Amino acid sequence: MRTIGISLLGAALALIITVIAGCAGSRQSSAQQQADNLLHTVHPGPVEGLCKSPDLPPADVAHKPGYRQFDVSVTDSSGRPISALTQRDFVVYAGSQTSPVAYFREHKNDEPVAIALVVDTSGSMLPKLPVVKQSLGNLVTNLNRCDEVVLFAFSSRAYLLAPFSTDHQMTAKKLELFHAYGQTALYDATNTALQSLANADYPNRKMILITDGMDNVSTATQQAVVADATKDGVPIYAVGIGDPNAKGMRDVAIGPFVIGGPTLTTVDAASLEALSAATGARGFIVPATSEDGGKGFKTATSAIADSLGAGYAVGAVIPADANLPSVYLAIVNRRDLVVRARPIAASP
Repeated sequence: MRTIGISLLGAALALIITVIAGCAGSRQSSAQQQADNLLHTVHPGPVEGLCKSPDLPPADVAHKPGYRQFDVSVTDSSGRPISALTQRDFVVYAGSQTSPVAYFREHKNDEPVAIALVVDTSGSMLPKLPVVKQSLGNLVTNLNRCDEVVLFAFSSRAYLLAPFSTDHQMTAKKLELFHAYGQTALYDATNTALQSLANADYPNRKMILITDGMDNVSTATQQAVVADATKDGVPIYAVGIGDPNAKGMRDVAIGPFVIGGPTLTTVDAASLEALSAATGARGFIVPATSEDGGKGFKTATSAIADSLGAGYAVGAVIPADANLPSVYLAIVNRRDLVVRARPIAASP
């Protein structure tokens, strides 16, 4: 009799799980279809005549043989951007030779930025999404007019919710498409966003990555993503929501539901900090929104917003016999600062 009861209970539980998974699958398919349809929708790009990069050197400089220009970020060891440096602070090395800086300009929130927003919408994000939507909505709608934004959500895969656009109100509205379900493909989603940024209109490119968990389904690896982001010169501002020291059973996600213990608030701080540090950005680990009402998350997004427009344009004439991959920039007498430079085209 007890055996029959256990069998019936097991069958009932299996049926419930099947129904839940089926409903979640239906919701996921619908969301995926909505996201994929956006690939074929044309949205406004940079505002013609208003959104050209100001980082254009004089023609007599840009047309010199061997002229190379770089988009440069300078941060301290914590990833905070360093401002108010001057042309004299920079030195350009080409192999063993030094080249004088021929063009210099500091970005003062007047350089258009291409921004990829990459947001975790796995099952455990359900209670955090209201705060995330509100904070990111404020960030997006307060960007400079010419900044272009692409929006991705991710669970077991990445979903394009809004392609690159300067229509910030439209992008903010797409935040309402967030629905929590499934696993966490953190590295796959980051890799997808990096590929998208490669086609951005502006050379100044940044990524904002939001998650509350640990990668559990990606095919891409952390090492590969860090290598690509570093090569492309894309700073990744990562915000982890939760407790990196929480311990408990591994999560089991069934559609929008996550079964588990304390791991609901566990965040992979080490991986997120590695992504940020390796790419010259700043990482943040903030409490679960239920613990502080989202105050920590809002503070983090505010700090990121202040960093988006920071940086420098630096140009130099490189000797013809210099091997371009060996060219790098440094700050005079400041080994405590981290300098990252990405070559860009600069024809006036």
